[in-house]
Amino acid sequence: MAKKYKFDLTVDASALLQANPSEYYSLLYGMENAVTNYRVLPGIKNKTKIATVVFDRVLAEAGCDFDPSQATVSAVEIDVCALTSQASVCQYDLEQSWLALEMAKGSNSDFSVASFMNFFWSQMAKKGHQELAITSWQGGLCDGWLGRLCTANDYIKSGDGAITDANVLAVFAAVLNDATPEMLVNPAQMQFKVSPNVAAAYRIATASFNTATNVTVGLSLTYLDIPVVVEYGMPANMVILSDYTNFIYALDMEGDQDNLQIVDFSKTTLDRRIGARADFKAGFFVVNTPQIATWGVESYC
Repeated sequence: MAKKYKFDLTVDASALLQANPSEYYSLLYGMENAVTNYRVLPGIKNKTKIATVVFDRVLAEAGCDFDPSQATVSAVEIDVCALTSQASVCQYDLEQSWLALEMAKGSNSDFSVASFMNFFWSQMAKKGHQELAITSWQGGLCDGWLGRLCTANDYIKSGDGAITDANVLAVFAAVLNDATPEMLVNPAQMQFKVSPNVAAAYRIATASFNTATNVTVGLSLTYLDIPVVVEYGMPANMVILSDYTNFIYALDMEGDQDNLQIVDFSKTTLDRRIGARADFKAGFFVVNTPQIATWGVESYC
Protein backbone atom coordinates (compact mmCIF):
# COMPACT_ATOMS: atom_id res chain seq x y z
CA MET A 1 0.00 0.00 0.00
CA ALA A 2 1.41 3.35 -1.07
CA LYS A 3 2.12 5.89 1.64
CA LYS A 4 2.06 9.65 1.32
CA TYR A 5 4.47 11.83 3.21
CA LYS A 6 4.29 15.58 3.79
CA PHE A 7 7.35 17.69 4.59
CA ASP A 8 7.44 21.22 5.91
CA LEU A 9 10.44 23.17 4.61
CA THR A 10 11.35 26.44 6.28
CA VAL A 11 13.77 28.62 4.34
CA ASP A 12 15.90 30.97 6.43
CA ALA A 13 15.30 34.59 5.46
CA SER A 14 19.03 35.17 4.98
CA ALA A 15 18.91 32.89 1.95
CA LEU A 16 16.85 35.55 0.21
CA LEU A 17 19.78 37.95 0.40
CA GLN A 18 21.79 36.04 -2.15
CA ALA A 19 22.17 37.62 -5.58
CA ASN A 20 22.79 35.99 -8.95
CA PRO A 21 26.62 36.00 -9.13
CA SER A 22 26.73 35.56 -12.92
CA GLU A 23 24.45 38.55 -13.43
CA TYR A 24 26.37 40.66 -10.91
CA TYR A 25 29.83 40.06 -12.39
CA SER A 26 28.56 40.40 -15.95
CA LEU A 27 27.27 43.87 -15.13
CA LEU A 28 30.34 44.79 -13.06
CA TYR A 29 32.80 43.81 -15.79
CA GLY A 30 30.59 45.27 -18.53
CA MET A 31 30.74 42.00 -20.44
CA GLU A 32 27.75 42.88 -22.60
CA ASN A 33 29.92 45.23 -24.66
CA ALA A 34 33.46 44.30 -23.62
CA VAL A 35 34.02 41.47 -26.10
CA THR A 36 33.19 43.70 -29.08
CA ASN A 37 35.17 46.75 -27.92
CA TYR A 38 38.36 45.27 -26.39
CA ARG A 39 40.52 42.18 -26.52
CA VAL A 40 39.28 40.32 -23.45
CA LEU A 41 41.70 37.93 -21.73
CA PRO A 42 39.91 35.93 -19.00
CA GLY A 43 41.48 33.56 -16.50
CA ILE A 44 44.50 35.73 -15.56
CA LYS A 45 45.26 34.92 -11.93
CA ASN A 46 48.51 36.89 -11.70
CA LYS A 47 50.54 37.29 -14.91
CA THR A 48 50.73 36.03 -18.46
CA LYS A 49 52.48 36.96 -21.69
CA ILE A 50 51.16 37.72 -25.16
CA ALA A 51 53.60 36.81 -27.88
CA THR A 52 53.97 38.75 -31.12
CA VAL A 53 56.13 38.39 -34.20
CA VAL A 54 57.12 41.09 -36.71
CA PHE A 55 58.43 40.32 -40.22
CA ASP A 56 60.60 42.73 -42.19
CA ARG A 57 59.56 41.06 -45.47
CA VAL A 58 58.42 37.62 -46.55
CA LEU A 59 58.18 38.02 -50.34
CA ALA A 60 61.20 38.24 -52.62
CA GLU A 61 62.26 37.45 -56.16
CA ALA A 62 62.64 33.70 -56.62
CA GLY A 63 66.13 32.24 -56.83
CA CYS A 64 68.17 29.18 -55.91
CA ASP A 65 69.60 30.72 -52.73
CA PHE A 66 67.69 30.87 -49.46
CA ASP A 67 67.67 34.51 -48.36
CA PRO A 68 65.01 35.06 -45.68
CA SER A 69 64.42 38.16 -43.57
CA GLN A 70 64.83 37.96 -39.82
CA ALA A 71 61.60 37.66 -37.84
CA THR A 72 61.50 39.57 -34.54
CA VAL A 73 59.75 37.76 -31.70
CA SER A 74 58.70 39.57 -28.54
CA ALA A 75 56.14 39.32 -25.77
CA VAL A 76 54.03 41.72 -23.74
CA GLU A 77 53.63 40.85 -20.07
CA ILE A 78 50.09 41.16 -18.80
CA ASP A 79 49.23 41.30 -15.10
CA VAL A 80 46.10 42.12 -13.14
CA CYS A 81 45.27 44.19 -10.06
CA ALA A 82 43.37 42.69 -7.14
CA LEU A 83 40.23 44.76 -6.57
CA THR A 84 37.18 44.51 -4.37
CA SER A 85 33.64 45.84 -4.43
CA GLN A 86 32.16 46.41 -0.95
CA ALA A 87 29.01 47.97 0.49
CA SER A 88 26.76 47.74 3.53
CA VAL A 89 23.36 48.94 4.66
CA CYS A 90 22.18 49.64 8.22
CA GLN A 91 19.01 48.17 9.74
CA TYR A 92 17.84 51.55 11.03
CA ASP A 93 18.24 53.22 7.63
CA LEU A 94 15.93 50.56 6.23
CA GLU A 95 13.46 50.85 9.09
CA GLN A 96 13.12 54.59 8.49
CA SER A 97 12.45 54.16 4.77
CA TRP A 98 9.45 53.03 2.74
CA LEU A 99 10.69 49.45 3.20
CA ALA A 100 9.53 49.43 6.83
CA LEU A 101 6.06 48.30 5.77
CA GLU A 102 7.53 45.14 4.26
CA MET A 103 9.66 44.21 7.27
CA ALA A 104 8.79 41.74 9.96
CA LYS A 105 7.46 43.33 13.14
CA GLY A 106 9.72 43.67 16.17
CA SER A 107 13.15 45.20 16.75
CA ASN A 108 15.02 41.90 16.88
CA SER A 109 13.49 40.12 13.92
CA ASP A 110 14.96 39.74 10.45
CA PHE A 111 15.19 43.15 8.80
CA SER A 112 16.03 42.13 5.23
CA VAL A 113 13.63 42.68 2.34
CA ALA A 114 14.19 40.37 -0.61
CA SER A 115 12.81 42.74 -3.23
CA PHE A 116 15.07 45.54 -1.99
CA MET A 117 18.14 43.30 -1.99
CA ASN A 118 17.65 42.59 -5.70
CA PHE A 119 17.70 46.35 -6.28
CA PHE A 120 20.66 46.70 -3.89
CA TRP A 121 22.76 44.21 -5.88
CA SER A 122 21.81 45.77 -9.20
CA GLN A 123 22.76 49.29 -8.10
CA MET A 124 25.98 48.07 -6.48
CA ALA A 125 27.05 46.37 -9.70
CA LYS A 126 26.20 49.44 -11.80
CA LYS A 127 28.16 51.73 -9.49
CA GLY A 128 31.10 49.32 -9.51
CA HIS A 129 31.04 49.23 -13.32
CA GLN A 130 30.99 53.03 -13.46
CA GLU A 131 34.06 53.27 -11.24
CA LEU A 132 35.79 50.44 -13.13
CA ALA A 133 35.18 52.26 -16.43
CA ILE A 134 36.98 55.33 -15.07
CA THR A 135 39.81 53.18 -13.71
CA SER A 136 40.21 51.39 -17.03
CA TRP A 137 40.99 54.66 -18.82
CA GLN A 138 42.31 57.07 -16.21
CA GLY A 139 43.84 54.64 -13.71
CA GLY A 140 43.83 55.10 -9.96
CA LEU A 141 43.34 51.64 -8.52
CA CYS A 142 45.53 50.27 -11.36
CA ASP A 143 47.20 51.66 -14.45
CA GLY A 144 44.68 52.60 -17.13
CA TRP A 145 44.84 52.60 -20.92
CA LEU A 146 45.66 56.32 -21.13
CA GLY A 147 48.54 55.90 -18.71
CA ARG A 148 49.90 53.08 -20.88
CA LEU A 149 49.71 55.33 -23.95
CA CYS A 150 51.48 58.15 -22.12
CA THR A 151 54.28 55.79 -21.05
CA ALA A 152 54.75 54.47 -24.59
CA ASN A 153 54.58 58.00 -26.06
CA ASP A 154 54.83 56.68 -29.62
CA TYR A 155 51.15 56.95 -30.52
CA ILE A 156 49.93 59.25 -33.31
CA LYS A 157 49.14 62.77 -32.08
CA SER A 158 46.52 64.35 -34.34
CA GLY A 159 45.78 67.38 -32.16
CA ASP A 160 44.35 68.77 -28.94
CA GLY A 161 41.60 71.14 -27.90
CA ALA A 162 37.92 71.39 -27.07
CA ILE A 163 35.52 69.51 -29.33
CA THR A 164 32.10 70.96 -30.12
CA ASP A 165 29.39 70.27 -32.68
CA ALA A 166 31.04 72.96 -34.84
CA ASN A 167 34.39 71.17 -35.20
CA VAL A 168 33.72 67.54 -34.30
CA LEU A 169 33.54 66.36 -37.93
CA ALA A 170 36.83 68.09 -38.69
CA VAL A 171 38.41 66.36 -35.68
CA PHE A 172 37.22 62.93 -36.85
CA ALA A 173 38.58 63.68 -40.35
CA ALA A 174 41.96 64.78 -38.93
CA VAL A 175 42.32 61.62 -36.84
CA LEU A 176 41.31 59.34 -39.71
CA ASN A 177 43.65 61.19 -42.07
CA ASP A 178 46.56 60.37 -39.73
CA ALA A 179 45.81 56.65 -39.76
CA THR A 180 48.71 54.56 -41.03
CA PRO A 181 48.37 52.21 -44.02
CA GLU A 182 48.67 49.27 -41.60
CA MET A 183 45.66 50.56 -39.66
CA LEU A 184 43.54 50.74 -42.80
CA VAL A 185 44.34 47.19 -43.92
CA ASN A 186 41.71 45.73 -41.56
CA PRO A 187 38.94 48.36 -41.29
CA ALA A 188 36.45 45.82 -39.93
CA GLN A 189 38.13 45.99 -36.50
CA MET A 190 38.67 49.74 -36.46
CA GLN A 191 36.82 51.86 -33.89
CA PHE A 192 36.61 55.47 -32.85
CA LYS A 193 36.64 55.54 -29.05
CA VAL A 194 35.29 58.88 -27.86
CA SER A 195 34.40 60.83 -24.71
CA PRO A 196 30.71 61.25 -23.85
CA ASN A 197 30.78 64.97 -24.75
CA VAL A 198 32.31 64.15 -28.14
CA ALA A 199 29.56 61.62 -28.84
CA ALA A 200 26.93 64.25 -27.95
CA ALA A 201 28.59 66.82 -30.23
CA TYR A 202 28.77 64.26 -33.03
CA ARG A 203 25.06 63.46 -32.71
CA ILE A 204 24.16 67.15 -32.91
CA ALA A 205 26.47 67.77 -35.86
CA THR A 206 25.24 64.80 -37.88
CA ALA A 207 21.59 65.48 -37.02
CA SER A 208 21.87 68.85 -38.77
CA PHE A 209 22.31 66.96 -42.04
CA ASN A 210 19.28 64.75 -41.33
CA THR A 211 16.64 67.36 -40.50
CA ALA A 212 13.77 65.07 -41.45
CA THR A 213 14.57 62.45 -38.80
CA ASN A 214 16.89 64.08 -36.26
CA VAL A 215 14.17 64.46 -33.63
CA THR A 216 12.37 61.12 -33.76
CA VAL A 217 14.92 58.65 -35.11
CA GLY A 218 18.27 57.90 -33.49
CA LEU A 219 21.22 58.04 -35.86
CA SER A 220 23.71 55.19 -35.62
CA LEU A 221 27.08 56.16 -34.20
CA THR A 222 29.41 55.55 -37.12
CA TYR A 223 31.82 57.71 -39.10
CA LEU A 224 32.34 56.54 -42.69
CA ASP A 225 31.22 53.04 -41.59
CA ILE A 226 33.70 53.00 -38.70
CA PRO A 227 31.89 52.39 -35.36
CA VAL A 228 31.96 55.23 -32.83
CA VAL A 229 32.07 53.78 -29.28
CA VAL A 230 31.24 56.00 -26.30
CA GLU A 231 33.75 55.41 -23.50
CA TYR A 232 32.21 56.74 -20.29
CA GLY A 233 35.48 56.50 -18.37
CA MET A 234 37.38 58.65 -20.87
CA PRO A 235 38.06 62.34 -20.07
CA ALA A 236 36.34 65.04 -22.11
CA ASN A 237 37.43 66.11 -25.61
CA MET A 238 39.18 62.89 -26.53
CA VAL A 239 39.07 60.74 -29.69
CA ILE A 240 41.06 57.56 -30.29
CA LEU A 241 41.13 55.59 -33.54
CA SER A 242 42.48 52.06 -33.35
CA ASP A 243 41.94 48.40 -33.96
CA TYR A 244 39.86 47.52 -30.90
CA THR A 245 42.06 44.47 -30.17
CA ASN A 246 44.94 46.82 -29.31
CA PHE A 247 43.15 47.54 -26.02
CA ILE A 248 43.54 44.54 -23.74
CA TYR A 249 41.07 43.93 -20.93
CA ALA A 250 42.53 41.23 -18.67
CA LEU A 251 40.55 39.69 -15.84
CA ASP A 252 40.42 36.63 -13.64
CA MET A 253 36.68 35.98 -13.48
CA GLU A 254 36.84 32.18 -13.76
CA GLY A 255 34.87 30.83 -10.83
CA ASP A 256 33.66 34.30 -9.81
CA GLN A 257 30.26 33.62 -11.34
CA ASP A 258 29.68 31.11 -8.54
CA ASN A 259 30.93 33.21 -5.63
CA LEU A 260 29.44 36.31 -4.09
CA GLN A 261 29.57 37.13 -0.40
CA ILE A 262 26.84 38.73 1.67
CA VAL A 263 26.66 38.57 5.46
CA ASP A 264 24.00 39.50 7.98
CA PHE A 265 26.29 40.85 10.70
CA SER A 266 23.50 40.67 13.30
CA LYS A 267 24.20 36.91 13.35
CA THR A 268 27.98 37.26 13.70
CA THR A 269 29.36 40.44 15.27
CA LEU A 270 25.86 41.63 16.31
CA ASP A 271 26.19 44.78 14.19
CA ARG A 272 22.83 45.61 12.68
CA ARG A 273 24.14 45.67 9.14
CA ILE A 274 24.05 43.66 5.96
CA GLY A 275 27.45 43.62 4.25
CA ALA A 276 28.22 42.68 0.65
CA ARG A 277 31.60 41.97 -0.89
CA ALA A 278 32.76 40.86 -4.34
CA ASP A 279 36.48 40.39 -5.07
CA PHE A 280 37.84 40.36 -8.61
CA LYS A 281 40.95 41.07 -10.70
CA ALA A 282 41.38 43.30 -13.74
CA GLY A 283 44.19 44.78 -15.81
CA PHE A 284 44.34 47.22 -18.73
CA PHE A 285 47.06 47.19 -21.39
CA VAL A 286 47.67 48.69 -24.83
CA VAL A 287 49.68 47.09 -27.64
CA ASN A 288 50.75 48.35 -31.09
CA THR A 289 50.72 51.94 -29.84
CA PRO A 290 52.27 53.35 -33.08
CA GLN A 291 49.06 52.18 -34.78
CA ILE A 292 46.79 54.31 -32.56
CA ALA A 293 45.73 57.80 -33.70
CA THR A 294 44.54 60.20 -31.01
CA TRP A 295 43.05 63.62 -30.33
CA GLY A 296 43.34 65.08 -26.84
CA VAL A 297 45.61 62.41 -25.36
CA GLU A 298 48.80 64.51 -25.57
CA SER A 299 47.39 67.24 -23.31
CA TYR A 300 46.19 64.57 -20.87
CA CYS A 301 49.69 63.12 -20.64
